[in-house]
Amino acid sequence: MAPKDDPDDRGFGDQRRPSQRSTVLAIPALAVNDPKVDPKIASDLPANYVDEDEGAPKLYTPSLFEKILNYALCRGDIANQQLEAQPVSIPGLFRYGKKFDYFLLFIGTICAILSGVSQPILALVSGRVTNALLVYPPTSRQFRNKANENVYIFLGIGIFISITNFIQYMCFQHCCTRVMAQMRHRFVYSILRQNAGWFDKNHSGTITTKLNDSMERIREGIGDKLGVLLRGFAMLIAAIVVAYIYEWRLASMMLGVAPTCCICMSLLARQMTSTTIKELIGVGKAGSIAEESLMGVRTVQAFNGQEEMVGRYEAELEKGRKFAVWKGFWSGLFGGMFFFWLFSFLGCGMLYGAYLLRVGIISTPGDVFIVVMSMLLGAYFLGLISPHMMVLLNARVSAATIYQTIDRVPKIDPYSKAGKRLQNVVGRVKFENVHFRYPSRKEAKILNGLNLTVEPGTSVALVGHSGCGKSTSVGLLTRLYEPEGGNVTIDGVDVRELNIEWLRNTIGIVQQEPILFNDTIHNNLLIGNPGATREKMIEVCKMANAHDFIEKMPKGYDTLIGDGGVQLSGGQKQRVAIARTLIRDPKVLLLDEATSALDAQSESIVQSALNNAAKGRTTIMIAHRLSTIREADKIVFFEKGVIVEAGNHEELVHLGGRYFDLVKAQQFKADPEAGEEEFEEEEIDLDDTSRSSRRSSMTSARSGSDAFRRGNSLNDSFSGARGSARADAENNAFAAHEAEIMAQDGQITAGYLDIFKNAKGNYFYMFLGTVFALIRGLELPALALIFGWVFEGFTFVPYGGRMMHRMAMAVIAFASVGVGVWISQLASNLSMRFRVQSFRNLLYQDASYFDNPAHAPGKLITRLASDAPNIKAVVDARMLQVIYALAAIIGNIVIAFIYCWQIGILGTSLILLLAFVMIGLAYKISLMNIEQIKNDEAGRIAIEIIENVKTIQLLTRCELFFDHYQTASKQQKRSELKKGMIEAVNYSITQSFMYFMMCFTYAVGIRIIYQGDKTSDDTFKGIIAMMLGAVAVMNSAQYFPEFVKAKTAAGMLFNIIYRKPRTGDLMEGDRPEIRGNILFENVKFSYPQRPLQPIMKGLQWTALRGQTVALVGPSGSGKSTNIGMLERFYDVTGGVLRIDGQDIRNLSLYHLRTQMALVGQEPRLFAGTIRENVCLGLKDVPLEKINQALELANANRFLANLPAGIDTDVGEKGGQLSGGQKQRIAIARALVRDPKILLLDEATSALDSESERAVQEALDRAREGRTCVTIAHRLSSIQNSDLIVYIDKGKVQEAGNHTQLMQKKGRYYKLIKKQDLAV
Repeated sequence: MAPKDDPDDRGFGDQRRPSQRSTVLAIPALAVNDPKVDPKIASDLPANYVDEDEGAPKLYTPSLFEKILNYALCRGDIANQQLEAQPVSIPGLFRYGKKFDYFLLFIGTICAILSGVSQPILALVSGRVTNALLVYPPTSRQFRNKANENVYIFLGIGIFISITNFIQYMCFQHCCTRVMAQMRHRFVYSILRQNAGWFDKNHSGTITTKLNDSMERIREGIGDKLGVLLRGFAMLIAAIVVAYIYEWRLASMMLGVAPTCCICMSLLARQMTSTTIKELIGVGKAGSIAEESLMGVRTVQAFNGQEEMVGRYEAELEKGRKFAVWKGFWSGLFGGMFFFWLFSFLGCGMLYGAYLLRVGIISTPGDVFIVVMSMLLGAYFLGLISPHMMVLLNARVSAATIYQTIDRVPKIDPYSKAGKRLQNVVGRVKFENVHFRYPSRKEAKILNGLNLTVEPGTSVALVGHSGCGKSTSVGLLTRLYEPEGGNVTIDGVDVRELNIEWLRNTIGIVQQEPILFNDTIHNNLLIGNPGATREKMIEVCKMANAHDFIEKMPKGYDTLIGDGGVQLSGGQKQRVAIARTLIRDPKVLLLDEATSALDAQSESIVQSALNNAAKGRTTIMIAHRLSTIREADKIVFFEKGVIVEAGNHEELVHLGGRYFDLVKAQQFKADPEAGEEEFEEEEIDLDDTSRSSRRSSMTSARSGSDAFRRGNSLNDSFSGARGSARADAENNAFAAHEAEIMAQDGQITAGYLDIFKNAKGNYFYMFLGTVFALIRGLELPALALIFGWVFEGFTFVPYGGRMMHRMAMAVIAFASVGVGVWISQLASNLSMRFRVQSFRNLLYQDASYFDNPAHAPGKLITRLASDAPNIKAVVDARMLQVIYALAAIIGNIVIAFIYCWQIGILGTSLILLLAFVMIGLAYKISLMNIEQIKNDEAGRIAIEIIENVKTIQLLTRCELFFDHYQTASKQQKRSELKKGMIEAVNYSITQSFMYFMMCFTYAVGIRIIYQGDKTSDDTFKGIIAMMLGAVAVMNSAQYFPEFVKAKTAAGMLFNIIYRKPRTGDLMEGDRPEIRGNILFENVKFSYPQRPLQPIMKGLQWTALRGQTVALVGPSGSGKSTNIGMLERFYDVTGGVLRIDGQDIRNLSLYHLRTQMALVGQEPRLFAGTIRENVCLGLKDVPLEKINQALELANANRFLANLPAGIDTDVGEKGGQLSGGQKQRIAIARALVRDPKILLLDEATSALDSESERAVQEALDRAREGRTCVTIAHRLSSIQNSDLIVYIDKGKVQEAGNHTQLMQKKGRYYKLIKKQDLAV
């Protein structure tokens, strides 16, 4: 990588090249005649409004020269095709090569050319031997000497070629690996600099696919394939030269063979390209769907949406599959024609040569063989490489799209060094007449002339409905977006003039959904400030109230938290995120709902921490929980993108306007017996009344309530040593069991057989394909026999086996047509089926599967993307190649044994040796592949980067993540290079085996003829048969690594397909009518990833049918875990969870989830329309039912403003909606099912008070007649619950309703006091 200190070099040397940027041409994207944009809107856009992210795709039409070249290669389609990007020139593929890479390329090219030239020389030497066999009397001394000298030539060439081949492969492989690593680095580097608007258009799923698929495609184009291409061309030219040297007439006749073969192949390529492109579109979309579903897998499961997601996935893949089948048809058809012409020319050439021999123009029969064979070899290899041309074009187009991303320098460029850096920042923030709309949604204007000034050192709170532009204004301040009109200034300087990195370092932001990275807590904090010491960390963690829970973690600050911080509760994540911001010591602090995920206890602590942190800083807060902002110096109320009320808490309450309504909505009900003095004396009584009142509230479940009280009063009875010892032992046993399960998850047992076992319904195709393949496999043995006849013919009559020839060839040509068709049908069927099966099974796994770091969603997505296509090898054309080869080898061995058993024995043993060596090497390579897949750190980091770019940019840590990625990627490069060595040995053996085969068989054959054991023509047939057998081995051997890859892939995929979720089969179990009584009976639980830290230690509480139970308690005390257990993401490790008195494990999980609905803390929506999101997992829902649910969820207000109403697309992960809008859609999604049990995990935390009140009303309406379990940190939303359960340290500490708990003056009372808004 370029040295850090030279800023110009960070562009990675693009400056030296005229850049072909096509995306960045700023085209006024919103001309009024643009059909997509409503003219009304266009008219109120500023005249010069340009949105750079709309850069219209510039199509590329090939130049005249390229057209001529394409027509010459019969690729008229390419000549007229408009590609999405100008394909990079071939040298352009090596744009990121260093000097050493070019040196490697040079050496590789020379070796490839040498290797190519040596093929026709093989024909030349064979011709000389043939000559010796035909001309000299077999038993003469002269014959023996002449023939043997050729044997030595074979040996020499063989050794030479094996060396050059090895060097050629190594050079290309090495260069390719290095260049690809560079390109990947550049790509990730460039992704890290793109602006938010670009990401709104380019979904992370698509980018990931680009990083995996397109890169893979370029790698294929510039690796050893390039060497093969060069070799092919060298071979053709050498062949023509040799042929013309020997006999120009015959050579001229044979000259037609090369163009004819080329035409066949390029027509084939032409059909393949168009179909491939169409096939890939579907695959990319399917990738996006998979990524979303795996990232939000719990939501999909909770709503039984698995089948729907699988259906969507399948539909996208199905689109691609049609084209795959056509691809097979064309490949069979043209492949067949290719061989047909090849063999026809062979026949005609022999005939014409025989004629010339008879007329006496050619003196020796060997010359005929030399000319015909060398031309054929040249043409044959040319035909073989023509498909590689396609690979090259694919690589060039892929490179073009990737270079576009790499070259794109956004206007808001985090890497730019330009811009002012203010010395002493005071921190006055000012919005002047700011207008804004999101680039991806032109129709909705968010800010309409916002004016706001924040004085230095003061705090301003923004309140208002969700979607009114609060978070947007924060985005403009950090320059994620730029306003279309007006200015945002800091200390009077427009943020657009400031250096971005400096700006984002000055402004600290805590976001609504905190994003942590897959690393230790220590390193997550370092991301905030790389220079921080551990002392500083502890200090800020204490400020953010995070130090205590971090200390309790297994390794303290060095505890790994999983992908996206899976191992922490919402509140814990939030606190770490706050600490990460505080450690930066920012001058301006932006808190976007920073405490929404916290319980009241931590909130009040964190809030005071934030208040401490805010001293001397300019603070802008967005909060929906008003108790958190009433201390603010100024509160402004947003509506429709402008400010309608401003002032401090008291003033606004006096005003009695909109803010006052919000406050009213969040106040607690006054307690009926408010006189506090009376309680003081009658302490004991009080306890009694509270107990009796509790009893009365629970008489209906006598046993439950008794159990409850017992659980409450006795929960300390086990606290003796014995109890804790027992608990420890249980935990340890659990831990051991867990470890075992994890180990099992990692084992790979499946292999080839599983692939065939799972191919039901395709056996017919398989059978047909195999039959055709066997027929076609006889092509080489037939060739051997025909050569024998021709040879015989030359010994007496110059007219030999002509009819036979043409007939045999025609048969072979037709057979090969048949083959292609059947098989492709099969391959794409299976590949798609495996993809779908594995995806389906992933969606059914229990939560602990995803908690395992080895199954981070990023890794699983990569698996899905690459494993299924790799399995194809076992069932598509590649399998057939192997069947042909087997048939051919067996046929040839039989022939050799019939004609000349001595040569048969020698040849067979050589072939076996070759096969043995190749299989051994391939096995070794496969082991290395598995190793690589397991350690694919780079892939994981890349996905983490792509998912969280905005956060990384706001933390100004692009460089840091890029370095992480680079380190991981270098690791991978090393293992690639190690693997390359073995592949090179493999390649060089297969390519030069022919020479050694000829050398040995002729040596033996000459001896046999000399001694008179066999006639020369029998021996010749034996030798030719063995030689063609070797060809067959070589042809099929190249597929060996693919098979091995397929086995690895099959292992991984079937692991996924066969894995049974711990929660058992969804459909099995009883399906009683669920009434909605819930009982947690002495439940014990610890997360499988952390078996030694129990979350529940004998939890006991009951919810009766129709009751609303609220769970409160500090964050991390296992409240959300309760809901996870009810949804059965996890099963209890001790005790029982009962629903209507039945153990939840005996109920059908599918049935249970239809009766239960969950609204989670961070609402997950999926790409698609609002209607599709609401109906997730349900079959056709009548429109009125949807509307009713939307009405209940209070979502119809904002739906009315959306252009397409209920059919508005929500964007990837619902990104086009604001938090509150997402939340209401999620609530509607829960209500449309009419569940018996409603689970609300912080359902209103993302809402502003007004929507919260609306949603709260909605929820109150929704709760009627249902059992509702709710978790909320905003206590005003739960005060009217029937039962409030305070959970801490894995047990219930207090329970009762609001009034009772208030009188008890225990922990709940303390919480309330912290949040009370009494005016």
